[in-house]
Amino acid sequence: MEQIAQGMEHLAEQRVVHRDLAARHVLVMGFDKEDVGRTSVKVAGYGRAGELVDGSDGRVAGRGLPVRYMPPESMQRGRCSEKSDVWAYGVTCWEILTSGMTPYYPMTDPTVIGYVCGGGRLPREHLLGGCPDGLWALLESCWATREEDRPRF
Repeated sequence: MEQIAQGMEHLAEQRVVHRDLAARHVLVMGFDKEDVGRTSVKVAGYGRAGELVDGSDGRVAGRGLPVRYMPPESMQRGRCSEKSDVWAYGVTCWEILTSGMTPYYPMTDPTVIGYVCGGGRLPREHLLGGCPDGLWALLESCWATREEDRPRF
């Protein structure tokens, strides 16, 4: 998770918004089950990425949007920024901590939109083996309703 955050921090420094961060777009390189510290990961899947120009946010539109990874402002107004990627990072970490559960399963995408825009968030009880309070607090901060209340990478 730390390496994903570092990769996303680099994109943010370059003023690039990924717009589709999810576990499916994280490549595991050189996995070492004896020493997981030697495993490295890379952020991939840049099909929806875009450069931020003349302002602090971009737009997302079209079909097949990754609504399960999108914050309310992206769902409601199509706004994308580093802070929308931070939201997706929190969802990606949740995916990792649940060994790949689908976020908001078994809800449909329209139900997810209503749930998230109404203040609903992913549940802690699905995390395998528990979750340290500090890590859970980080995930919750990634899902803050107001963009300015979310951390930076």
